Amino acid sequence: MKILYIYKDYMKRRKSYGKMMTQCGHDVVYLEVKKKKLIDQIALKIIDKHKPDIIWFQNVSYVKNNTSFVEYAKHKNIPIVIYFTFVPQERYDSKEWMGVWKKIDYLFIHSKHFHNFLKENGLNSYYMPLGFYPDQYYKINNKKKYDVSFCGMPLVREDKDHDKRAIYIRSLKKHKIAVYGDGFNGKVGNIPVYKYKTHEVQNQVYSKTIISLDLPFFSTPDPFYMKEHRQYHVKNRFFEIPASGNFLLTVRCPEFLEIFGEDTVGYYDDSIESLRESVARYLKDKDLRNKMIKKAYKLVSDKHTYLHRFKDMFKIILQD
Repeated sequence: MKILYIYKDYMKRRKSYGKMMTQCGHDVVYLEVKKKKLIDQIALKIIDKHKPDIIWFQNVSYVKNNTSFVEYAKHKNIPIVIYFTFVPQERYDSKEWMGVWKKIDYLFIHSKHFHNFLKENGLNSYYMPLGFYPDQYYKINNKKKYDVSFCGMPLVREDKDHDKRAIYIRSLKKHKIAVYGDGFNGKVGNIPVYKYKTHEVQNQVYSKTIISLDLPFFSTPDPFYMKEHRQYHVKNRFFEIPASGNFLLTVRCPEFLEIFGEDTVGYYDDSIESLRESVARYLKDKDLRNKMIKKAYKLVSDKHTYLHRFKDMFKIILQD
């Protein structure tokens, strides 16, 4: 198949989707989009020039904001594919977004809750989580320097006192904790924050950490996700930490437990008290951590690389 892949890269993760498509035996034409919100920036003539069999959008905002292009693809009977989720700053059940979801022929969705919503509304949705690249996240033997670390961004950037990630990080200040990521203005409370830009640095941080923390909370004050539906926003670190051969501690929820059992990664209930208890428990039990790390590493390597994901998606597309 010839695929027109429309994307914007982020930390060398998204452009590599095209590499996975190529490894699955397909011909990929790359088109990088610079700005998500720019209206009708994709020229219609690209379709006539390349004559793709399918058009694959990396981000749903490009579908929403390029109506003429999508309508022209529909006129040419070219299927639209997306491997994404929703825009977390907006409700996915709005009238405007429902109009967008209906334009997409194959919806490969990271969120189980959102996938179920789309299926219930008669759309062609398939649950397809994120994954990892083995050439980016792998085992490194380093001496442990931190008790706990977090690599990522703050949430409600305009109000640090109500940023749930920052609140949870500050609750662990008695431990030797490191935070890596832009946007915290250099500190979380009295905890210093270090900038980083590469997978190499992130992988090194994981290798120097006893417990690598996941804080899968939504970057929006809207109660729709966290209060009304009690959802969590899975990010790449969910797979990348186990793939690096290190210990993941994340929020306990049904969707995550379907992927990693409690014998593979650590879980805490969504409260500061539970987080503290879980950190203290796992810091004390090195043997348990090592057993779980081995199981998680094998599981993620056997089932959760991005190549696994793209093989599964093409099986679905090609069987139609």
